[in-house]
Amino acid sequence: METLREARRARRAEARRRSILQAAARVFARSGFDKATTREIALEADVSEGTIYNYFDSKQEVVNALVDLVQGRFAALTAGLPSQLGGRAALIQAVRSALDLIYEEAVTIKGLVSVMWDQAGGFKGYLVPGLQGLIDVVEGYIRLGIAAGRLRPCDPAGAAHMIAGMIIFLAMPYLRGLAPLPSAEVRQQQAELVATVFLDGLAQ
Repeated sequence: METLREARRARRAEARRRSILQAAARVFARSGFDKATTREIALEADVSEGTIYNYFDSKQEVVNALVDLVQGRFAALTAGLPSQLGGRAALIQAVRSALDLIYEEAVTIKGLVSVMWDQAGGFKGYLVPGLQGLIDVVEGYIRLGIAAGRLRPCDPAGAAHMIAGMIIFLAMPYLRGLAPLPSAEVRQQQAELVATVFLDGLAQ
């Protein structure tokens, strides 16, 4: 049975690991993957370089852990959505939830966007990892809308990816550090805009 001391040690280790990941994301955002070093990450995290290797075997493993972190958050978001979105309000909420998550993890995703430019195939794997689950839910919503006659016939998968593209486009100025993170009110307006442009464009 885990003792109280062991539980505290595990919490401290997890907090240190997350701190290293956040520091690495900031370093990747500044320097890119190729130029970033574990020494620079250690300085950013205020730990010794050896401490980095207590948690990660390589710089690439740090990137993989950042991807896993964001994917895990998106998986939890998708699991909390109904498997079949019911209407405009549900689509708005799904888009708003995705925007909220991207902004909450802006530091991590900004670092991964920089990694994207340095690694072949990075766009698909790293730009916003985990978004595919949400795309699948939205695709199901579109298929239902077409079957019910609410939406015009179209390629549901392509349309769902277009929504993901709109979400990424809205978030990019903030991920690039070109604008401050938007308020809750602005996020809601952004979600409503995506739904309006998409649904009114496909409305029968």
